[in-house]
Amino acid sequence: MSHDSKIVVIDDDRGIVLGVQMRLAHAGYQVHVAYDGAEGLELIRSENPDLVLLDVQMPHLDGLSVLKTLQDDPDTVTPPVIMLSASLQDRQTALDAGAHYFLTKPYRSSDLLDAVTSVFSVPAGMG
Repeated sequence: MSHDSKIVVIDDDRGIVLGVQMRLAHAGYQVHVAYDGAEGLELIRSENPDLVLLDVQMPHLDGLSVLKTLQDDPDTVTPPVIMLSASLQDRQTALDAGAHYFLTKPYRSSDLLDAVTSVFSVPAGMG
């Protein structure tokens, strides 16, 4: 893990975003936040993050659509993605869509940090 690692958090629940932002910033990451999928896509393209934490279920543009848009854009390198959802039913769909990791809400702070560490510890091209 590098303290230069940038993480984009995209979730429509501002309380969850604040909690995640505080935990990750405390762990030494640069954290950028968006509250919907369209804003999140713009942020990913402008910040070129090392990791994205992405809620599956959001109004307007859901997390799976954001992931597909990233993957289909030849001008954007898709960073590793950890999908978040309160629904276990979203787990396999998210992983099949290309998510590197899935966390079920609510999750413990330690689970979030373990997931981030796990994704960062996978060698490039192996995710």
